[in-house]
Amino acid sequence: MDQGQKHQIRGYEFHVAGALEKDGRYRGMILISKRGDTQQVYAKPVLIETASSFKSVHAALIEASAYAQELIYSGAIKALLPADGQLAGKQAPQPPDFVGN
Repeated sequence: MDQGQKHQIRGYEFHVAGALEKDGRYRGMILISKRGDTQQVYAKPVLIETASSFKSVHAALIEASAYAQELIYSGAIKALLPADGQLAGKQAPQPPDFVGN
């Protein structure tokens, strides 16, 4: 994931990716690197998975992007992110096969 693929909405910075699951389907992933409300930058990205999985990586990426926008615009993302300083020394779990966007 390079800098050209970073998304920014309301101060939140994130990437979206698709992870290949054992059954051959793709699950959307949102990797948050900066909070928009507190401007806290995470040393290790916070991982949020989409609930659905898809046969196409493109569909998983669309779902992850739409889910990220929904969480940010509704304010619900705040409940999913650790409070300031709580992430120190912890790494977000990484699925084995990322297909980035």
